Amino acid sequence: MKRTFKEVRKAILRILSDNQEHVFGDLERKVNTNWQTIREHCKDLELFEAVTISKDNKVKITKKGLELLKKLN
Repeated sequence: MKRTFKEVRKAILRILSDNQEHVFGDLERKVNTNWQTIREHCKDLELFEAVTISKDNKVKITKKGLELLKKLN
């Protein structure tokens, strides 16, 4: 069964909620989807200032991201 955008983004934010940096490959394994999907969702979340993506492609959640995760639950 195909997951919705909301389900994938919620899974990404849930994993990032430990306040540590994660690489796309780590998120790919934990969310169980391909790296291109992870990258596109993270870029969208970055537009909403929910995550930050560093130059070496490490993703970290922001305060706004934690607030968004609470609203999604």
